[in-house]
Formats: sequence, structure tokens, C-alpha cells
Amino acid sequence: SFLINNIFKSLIMVIQRLQSVYLLLASLMMGFFSFIPFASQNGNDVSPNDLPVYMIINLLIAVLLFISIFLFKNITRQKMLVKVTTFLIIASAITGAIICYNTSNIQILWHEGPLMLICSLLVTFAAYRRICHDDKLLKAADRIR
Repeated sequence: SFLINNIFKSLIMVIQRLQSVYLLLASLMMGFFSFIPFASQNGNDVSPNDLPVYMIINLLIAVLLFISIFLFKNITRQKMLVKVTTFLIIASAITGAIICYNTSNIQILWHEGPLMLICSLLVTFAAYRRICHDDKLLKAADRIR
């Protein structure tokens, strides 16, 4: 029993590492996206920094991703928060596209900015999949006990 409990505790600690790395990467990418140009208008770079509400929303997404790292003891809440941030990242991408569409003489810069947004979405999705996988492992371990 003692050996099984120690193995189970170390298993839980190892399980949490990979999605924590993914969530940290996604959080950093969203934070960087808030200050990196994503479009160009008449030769001037346009970044979320120039649009205060858009920047605040992107920084809020970064903070929510960072907070979700520390919710590993409540996997249900962590999954819910990661789903919400995934939705918010998609909404941020759509908002950026609408801003570009409704503004004259603007071109999307397909390097740093939009790629950070797309990569953060992919990494957040990978973290969600790892959380779900680990949830299944924990439920299977609980059934065995």
C-alpha cells in the first residue's frame, strides 16, 4: 500500500508537467502577441498595443492561461478554463481579422504577430488534450484503488 501510494503521488507530479509547459508557452506567446505588430497600414506597423481594448483582451487571455497552470489540483476547473481561453484566442483572431478588414489600406503581416496567435492556439489545444489524457489516467488509477 505504501509503495502504491508513493508511485501514485509521483505519477501525479509527472502527469502535470507537460501541460504546464504547454500552458506557459501559450501564455508567453499571447503576452508577446500583445506587443508585436500583426498588420501594416501605409507603411506603419499596427500592433495590439495601438488598440488598447484589443491589447487588454490579449493580456487577459495570457493571464488566464498562466492561472490555469496552477489549477492542476482541480482538473475539471482547469479543463474549463483552458476551453474558455481557447475560445477567447479564436475570438481574438477573428477580432484581428475584422479590424484588418474594416480598416482601409491595411495588410496583415504574416510573420511574428499572427503566427504567435496561431501557435498559442495550437499549444493551448495540445495542453487541453494532455489534461484530458491525464484526467483519464487519474480516473483509471482511482478505479484500481
